[in-house]
Amino acid sequence: MANGPFEDFQEHIQQLYQRQEYNQAYELAEKNAGVYPEQTPLVNYWRVCMAVRVGKQTEALQLLSNLLNSGFWYGETLLRKSPSLQPLQGHPRFEQLVEKNREQQAKDQEGLFPLITLRARGDCQDDEHPCPLLVALHGNGATAQSSVDFWKPAASAGWLVGIPQSSQAMWKDAYVWSDLEAARTEIEQHFSLLSRQYAVDAVHTVLAGHSMGGELAIWLALSGALEVRGVVAVGAGGPFMDNPEDWYELIQAFSGPPPRMYLIYGEADQTIPRQNIHVLADMLYKAGFACEVENLPGVGREYDPAYVAPFLRGLKFALE
Repeated sequence: MANGPFEDFQEHIQQLYQRQEYNQAYELAEKNAGVYPEQTPLVNYWRVCMAVRVGKQTEALQLLSNLLNSGFWYGETLLRKSPSLQPLQGHPRFEQLVEKNREQQAKDQEGLFPLITLRARGDCQDDEHPCPLLVALHGNGATAQSSVDFWKPAASAGWLVGIPQSSQAMWKDAYVWSDLEAARTEIEQHFSLLSRQYAVDAVHTVLAGHSMGGELAIWLALSGALEVRGVVAVGAGGPFMDNPEDWYELIQAFSGPPPRMYLIYGEADQTIPRQNIHVLADMLYKAGFACEVENLPGVGREYDPAYVAPFLRGLKFALE
């Protein structure tokens, strides 16, 4: 198990947790500490949680302390809301660690831009020659900066690109869009700021997103939170995509000019319910939305140059 794919390990430990076989889950998490370097934050989180579940609170607190000393932190929401960590709430040492996590988070966030903007030099400043606007959303467990490669081609093609940074921290360098209403408020503010600071063609405004950012882009458009010409979602995933019937009410309640939807996914992306993208596309099509799906063989979740041409096709489709 330790040398197998991370997905197999993840499925195994989740099954043990669901069956309340916490001792086995604890042993499995400890055995795999350090085996999957790219997934270290998640594995260490499981180590902390399973230690608490089996009554090793001192060990869990020491691991959290060691992580802090190494410069790593977990978001307060995760530390407060995790069911496995409820026995630690109010424990003096845990409360001290939560405060230190919060301080380290605040320090790190000072180095993150709340909104990254991309544009060709000199463009988008003349009201007589406004730019089409693209607001692009990073995926869960990522940052605005880490998603820039997905959206740079739009700036080269003459778009003003705004990339908001979520304020919802999961852990160091991993931010999420789990609170939809909070995300909507932040993104509305970014829309307003971009419209004030640059010459924007409001008629040619598109939302885009990767992974959970893609799902959020679709939700923002369908909920009427933002009036946009279209949406380009790359590897859309999240609670709605896991249960596509949840889109039905939003689609049926939508009024006004329907945004054009272009849904892209990599065939090798194992992190999303790929078939459900087609289910959503069918629902949109039957409701009168213009919608196309593009599947990229051999392409996974992370940025790949193979995404560039489909993304630009999606932007063109959105403005037709």
